[in-house]
Amino acid sequence: MPMQPSDNHQGYPRNLRDEQDSDLAVIRSVYMPRRSGGRQTLIVLGVAMAGSLVMHVVLIFLFLFVTVNVSTASVATETEVIQTQVDDDKPREENLTNEDVGDDPSELLNYNVNRIEEVSVPGPVDPTEAIGIKGMAEATPTNIPPPPGMMSNGQGGGIESKIPGLANTVGTLGGDKGLLVPGGFGGRSGSTRETMIREGGGNPQSEAAVAAGLGWLSRHQAPDGHWSLDGFNQHGKCNCGGFGQSNDIAATAFGLLPMLGAGETHKNTKGMYAKNVGRALDYLVRKQATDGSFGGGMYAHGLASIAVCEAYGMTSDPRLKGPAQRALNYIRAAQSASGGWRYEPRQGGDTSVLGWQVMALKSGQMAGLDVDDARNPTLGKASKWLNTVMTADGTGYGYQNAEASPTMTAVGLLCRMYFGIGPFNSGIVGGVKRLRKDNPPLKMTTMYYYYYATQVMHHVGGEAWESWNPRMRQLLIATQDQGQDPKHRHQKGSWSPAGDAHAGAGGRVMITSLALLTLEVYYRHLPLYHHDLGGNKKMVNN
Repeated sequence: MPMQPSDNHQGYPRNLRDEQDSDLAVIRSVYMPRRSGGRQTLIVLGVAMAGSLVMHVVLIFLFLFVTVNVSTASVATETEVIQTQVDDDKPREENLTNEDVGDDPSELLNYNVNRIEEVSVPGPVDPTEAIGIKGMAEATPTNIPPPPGMMSNGQGGGIESKIPGLANTVGTLGGDKGLLVPGGFGGRSGSTRETMIREGGGNPQSEAAVAAGLGWLSRHQAPDGHWSLDGFNQHGKCNCGGFGQSNDIAATAFGLLPMLGAGETHKNTKGMYAKNVGRALDYLVRKQATDGSFGGGMYAHGLASIAVCEAYGMTSDPRLKGPAQRALNYIRAAQSASGGWRYEPRQGGDTSVLGWQVMALKSGQMAGLDVDDARNPTLGKASKWLNTVMTADGTGYGYQNAEASPTMTAVGLLCRMYFGIGPFNSGIVGGVKRLRKDNPPLKMTTMYYYYYATQVMHHVGGEAWESWNPRMRQLLIATQDQGQDPKHRHQKGSWSPAGDAHAGAGGRVMITSLALLTLEVYYRHLPLYHHDLGGNKKMVNN
């Protein structure tokens, strides 16, 4: 006979009622005697309920403990991942002006920071709309002078000229007067310099060699600002050897040019060699005659003119404007009727002297100075003179005739490039092949050749530069004096003239200067054939 549910079991499923009846029967059999009062029954039930409560609290606590620990472990794991990502972020770059490699290569001098404005104006952009506040009356246009100082507030602007072809080094990128004008000085400082070192093939060791060489030059400068080819040891108060001929104008230019090439100017008060540069420029300006000549012959005048024009182009110092322009005027007046230059004004011509005059004229042109006009086409006449010493195929150049030599070929090719001949011209292509095949680095024994040939390869770029640069760079780094000779420790940072073809003329000062200028090739002059650096400049392939 089926069992009927009691009043307190109304509505429950049978299986659940059976389980409850069974549990209750167990509790009664364990905790309740068959014959007990109601009070005892309540006590036993209370004890059972308390035990059950304690058991549930313990289980809840254990559950929370395990959950919290799992969460904590998860957070810890995520924290470790984040920390690892921070530690493995982009590595810091070496200090490219640290003379002692490894001393503190993580210390950076300059930063290239992209600026992003916090506020942007919504709406479509109207490219034809005038710049300024909408609805306001337009003010009368005025010319604002360029800010002075390459290293602080920007580069100088040079002078205004109506003569086409002038390549001012100040301004925005693009156009005929861009800041990064081909061949210009815009790569000598800041993040631009560091970028060009990396992209051009320099390294911390090459820049450390430059720093050591500049240090050597600074220690051998005379108190009045000049350098000496034949007496530099007196100014250094040392026993350094390797003397050249007496020509303080040429020596001062050789001491000054590598400092300017490294971005040091007399206006850069934060630079290491501002005082050295200032004293050297003062010396040259004092030595300049009223006709613009610095003295010492056309070799020395060309070198000094390059230095003064570069200093003016980099700083826009009005005090240098007159001396720089007068120096260029003297070069133009000294040109012979045939278009060349030699030791003395209007004396004829040779490729070696012509090379320094052309570089001086181009430095002045890049500084915004006048170098040419319709009545006296100085550069055009120089180009015609080069034709008289060029081989029939246009790939080689001689000293005073068409008997090509490696050094004169390098000089001639570089001049052609600055005259506007493009890298695909057959003469340029053939000349580069000639230098690479017959006289690569390690074979020649003259820094004069390396100085010009390295510039040619740098401007041509591509496979020629990639092949040339590592060998040239490592040769100069390996041959720099490390001060290991206990009798001549003061020579550290310089290059020995021993065995060089021009050692007798220029000595240690000239060889050191040319070596430094060669190591500065990555940023001293911007490549001539890079479209992105040249604005509207067009290649000429004829």
